[in-house]
Amino acid sequence: MPLSFERRPIIPGDNPLEHPPSSPDSKVMGFAFLNNVRRRSRTRAFTLIEAAVTTVIVGVGFVATLELLASGAMATREGAELATAQNLAGNVREAMARVAFADPSQPTHWGPEAGESTAAQFDDVDDFDGWTSPGTPIDGCATPLGSDFAGWTQAVAVTTVSADSVGVALPHGTAAPAARPLSRVTVSVSRHGKAVYSESWLVGYAN
Repeated sequence: MPLSFERRPIIPGDNPLEHPPSSPDSKVMGFAFLNNVRRRSRTRAFTLIEAAVTTVIVGVGFVATLELLASGAMATREGAELATAQNLAGNVREAMARVAFADPSQPTHWGPEAGESTAAQFDDVDDFDGWTSPGTPIDGCATPLGSDFAGWTQAVAVTTVSADSVGVALPHGTAAPAARPLSRVTVSVSRHGKAVYSESWLVGYAN
């Protein structure tokens, strides 16, 4: 028996391949896909902005940390330098505490007597006036310190002052110790020519 086919006209919109049937599930999946794409685009843009801001913040914080470390290192170095200078000034004071107020044999003479060229040879306070440590500073026994203190300098000034007003300097001339019974000693400590520390004290004559 021969087969027969019925021909039907194709009406626009009836082609199932051109417009596949849709279902609520397929619509939901489509919207979900679009939302996911949009979300990824937004996420990528936000991450770039966030990364840029984070980089700036980290950079500023890093620079501030470096400055803080540099300041701390400088403060530590200056503190150690000041402590050393104070000790060196104390060495001079200790060395001068071992000598007399005036020279026993020449009490009216000011400054080092003949044969006194080093701090270890000084025997009275005014011998130290104008003295500067040569090469390396001295210890409390007026002995030069080692090369570890190279670059450090101790300088001493001795001034006769009024007993009524220690801020007033008096000419010492060739006066006897009883006529100039009070002297102010100033020790200045420097390192490589830079002043680091200075201290003063009074020394009195006891008859």
